[in-house]
Amino acid sequence: MRNTIAILIYIIGAFSGAALIAPIVWMGVFSDEPLLSFLNFLEPHDDFHRYFNRCLLLLSLSGLWILWRITQIKSWQELGWVKFKGNSRPLGYGILIGLASLTAIATLTLIFDAREFRNDIQHSEWIQHGINTLGAAILIGIMEETLFRGMLFGLLKRDMDWRTAAAISALIYASVHFIDQKPTIDTISWSSGFTAFPQFIHDFKNDPHWLAYYSNMILAGLILAGVFQRTGNIYCSIGIHAGWIIALKTNGFLTHPINTHVLWGKDRTSDGWVATPLLGIMAWYILYSNERRPEPETNQTV
Repeated sequence: MRNTIAILIYIIGAFSGAALIAPIVWMGVFSDEPLLSFLNFLEPHDDFHRYFNRCLLLLSLSGLWILWRITQIKSWQELGWVKFKGNSRPLGYGILIGLASLTAIATLTLIFDAREFRNDIQHSEWIQHGINTLGAAILIGIMEETLFRGMLFGLLKRDMDWRTAAAISALIYASVHFIDQKPTIDTISWSSGFTAFPQFIHDFKNDPHWLAYYSNMILAGLILAGVFQRTGNIYCSIGIHAGWIIALKTNGFLTHPINTHVLWGKDRTSDGWVATPLLGIMAWYILYSNERRPEPETNQTV
């Protein structure tokens, strides 16, 4: 259980550290005191959640090196980054799978009049959409798959059956997406990072779509972990994740909702129950099909 405990310490440490540091950074940005004024160069924002999120990101990234050393990860290859030559095809297959699956679901919302095409898109918006979508697909695909599948899932399955590890990593992956609120906090004190944290949690009470979205995010996490396990590298899971992002953002760009029933979702294709059957079938097949692939060989390099 050493690896599981290390992950728990890493998660608790990142959030606790962000809660401690964020108020200091916020005060430093607006302070005239010499002790804190060195932070004045940072762009000022009244939104405290921005400081918390950025401190959390910085600590999460820097903490990976410590987690790497504690868990004795010997190379990037252990995180699925095997030699790209000869393994590039899964990346393309993954993108196609991601695009096809969510495009099929988006098409259903159009057929049943849950969404309709926008008619107010300007030419300049297409260029900006393409740049933003491609950038998000690449960055989020690489970063989240390396963190959640390569690191988190990879370490958990050292301590337990890989399907159990996939389930736990999927739950964590889905839960992180619900730290999404942006509360307005009038007074910042040294303890604000801890006292304000509950306000960062998703507003479940006023969101009828949350259960569908949470269920679909868990299924997505299971699919990506299963693909990582079956292929023995990270490329196909990055491709699927990137394909999903492209499909989601393009659907949101080209269409808008006219029926926000929980069946169809509201802001995303993935926050309605319409997406659940297909994602469930994909997850079941990947987790329980008889095909098994060998673990990546440790002598390969990126």
